[in-house]
Amino acid sequence: MKMVICFDTEDNKGMENAIKMVDHLAMEYKNRRIRNQGDAYFGKIEFIKMLRIFAGEIAKAQGLENPNLLETRHREKEDWEGLRFSKQFADKIFDEKRMGRKIGTSTFSIKP
Repeated sequence: MKMVICFDTEDNKGMENAIKMVDHLAMEYKNRRIRNQGDAYFGKIEFIKMLRIFAGEIAKAQGLENPNLLETRHREKEDWEGLRFSKQFADKIFDEKRMGRKIGTSTFSIKP
């Protein structure tokens, strides 16, 4: 299929519609979106590293760095700050995003 899209620089609404059309076609035929200047892009490994750093910051803010606290009141540190848990979560996020789904707060729950 070939298509010609007119990008009229004197028509603001038309320019927005042309961008939407190209984005839609890119998703349909290339399974990816057209980059938006306001969007941040990163790979899965970088995302996993960010999750682990974030988990460590939460632990620090909650005072969970004390090893005795970890043994008595909370699951092992590896469960919530470890590579396995972060990778499982990242896999689910990336799979959903590849299918074009939006991610919300109730979308995921990881079961140990």
